[in-house]
Amino acid sequence: MLIKTTELSKHEGKKVSLRGWVYRHRKLGENKIFIVIRDAEGIAQGIVKREEERLWRIAENLYIESSVVVRGEVRKDSRAPGGYEIKIEEIEPISIGEPFPIQKDLSEEFLLDIRHLWLRSRKMQAIMKLRHHIINYLREYLDKHGFYSFSPPMITTAGAEGGSEMFELNYFGKKAYLTQSSQLYAEVMIFSLEKVYCLAPSFRAEKSRTRKHLTEFWHLEAEMAFYNQEKNMELQENLISYVAKELEKHEELLQILSVERGYLSSITPPFPRIHYKKAV
Repeated sequence: MLIKTTELSKHEGKKVSLRGWVYRHRKLGENKIFIVIRDAEGIAQGIVKREEERLWRIAENLYIESSVVVRGEVRKDSRAPGGYEIKIEEIEPISIGEPFPIQKDLSEEFLLDIRHLWLRSRKMQAIMKLRHHIINYLREYLDKHGFYSFSPPMITTAGAEGGSEMFELNYFGKKAYLTQSSQLYAEVMIFSLEKVYCLAPSFRAEKSRTRKHLTEFWHLEAEMAFYNQEKNMELQENLISYVAKELEKHEELLQILSVERGYLSSITPPFPRIHYKKAV
């Protein structure tokens, strides 16, 4: 029976299969090897004992991030992650790989250079999962409040904002640009649908000495008919508060990122406001 790492507690005493990547690999003395497997759901521990010579040799030669299928019996152990582990009876290596270059206390510059590997860490996995949930909650709130989603083009013939440089394209012999904003399309749509939004990439050709500059970013843009500045600010405050409260449901992910319990649910409107002239 093929299961996910988070399902071990449901199958105590049963034979199961688990597939994923080696997250931790530790030899305890000369008699045991602990292999922690990760998948998209979480982590689970397996154990190999020395008396299984063939199995021991396979386990001994695994690297961190080797992709494997392990099979064995689930048993309770309070010391294991989640309180359960697998007594491994079979290991099927899919790819052994090579020594994993990410170790403890590496610089941010190095991690950025190997970003494709750093994305496998539990911290980055939690960030990407929360990003997924944030997008869903943004859409959920707007859908509940009468907004319609629309999909504007990303290639345009004119800019929406004069202050930003545009990425120019040769569009079949004509001049075109990557969009800076979908604002102009949204403004057209409100005369039909009243309240609209789009979530799409925007591009700004603003030169910078760092790669962190937002030349490309995902942009949530909403336009509403019959809204004044006060209603606009209320919408934004309520949207942020709604998303923050909904994220409290994902306590395990927030713990990985050291977000204190209850912090997000404390984000409630109205937010402090100051007049534009005072801000200037």
